[in-house]
Amino acid sequence: MFLKLMSRARQPVIGLALMLVLAACVTTVDETEAVADINEAANLNLQLGISYYQQKNMTAAREKLERAIAQNPDLAPAYQMLGRVYQSMGEMDEAEEQYRAALDMAPRDPSIINDYAVFLCNERGDVKRGLKYFDEAIRVPLNEDRTLLYSNAARCAQNTDPERAESYLRSALAADPENVGIIVQIGALAYSQGQYLQSRVFLERAAQMIEPTAAMLYLMSRTEEALGNYQIAGEYRNQLLKQYPLSEEALRLQEEGLR
Repeated sequence: MFLKLMSRARQPVIGLALMLVLAACVTTVDETEAVADINEAANLNLQLGISYYQQKNMTAAREKLERAIAQNPDLAPAYQMLGRVYQSMGEMDEAEEQYRAALDMAPRDPSIINDYAVFLCNERGDVKRGLKYFDEAIRVPLNEDRTLLYSNAARCAQNTDPERAESYLRSALAADPENVGIIVQIGALAYSQGQYLQSRVFLERAAQMIEPTAAMLYLMSRTEEALGNYQIAGEYRNQLLKQYPLSEEALRLQEEGLR
């Protein structure tokens, strides 16, 4: 009889314990779902921020990106994009702060490293540090952005170390021989160094691969002019004015003709 009473007494206790365990499980599930919902909202605000940035609506972009960071403070791409926004707005100290925060969270992300390196070269004039970061990003294995990194590194180096710039571009071309942008960039670098025959070779190679752009035609005309081929240079100028009459290069040609 006593054992039966004890068994009955234990039943409510066991039931209460089971209820507490189930409640704890439900709480854990609810918390997990809540975190997932917040992270999803943060990613949505990140995408909205990127969209507004692309539309050049920097005020809206900043608002969305700041909201994304408030929802998920570990979202490195949000800091990266906020750096771009501040940079576009001319607020360089704030931009660098955001880039540094992104790098602290994702120190091996080539895209983030690239943005910060471009910032250092273009906005701070710190070519040495910029190239250091480019080299770090280029060394990241399985890096799909390597060609872009080589191209940006070459732009950073071209005024202070043209040989190093050419080395970057040669490496890019070795990795991607059909990249027209790199071919044109090598031609432009050669022209800036007075290597006009080399410039012609690369520009003509690019023109065989795609319809020449306004920038290409302008550079081709200047290259031929530097080589003394005035008739060919004139043909390129006429083609530029005919095909791209409203381009910056066409306006530049017209201004040069008035001088």
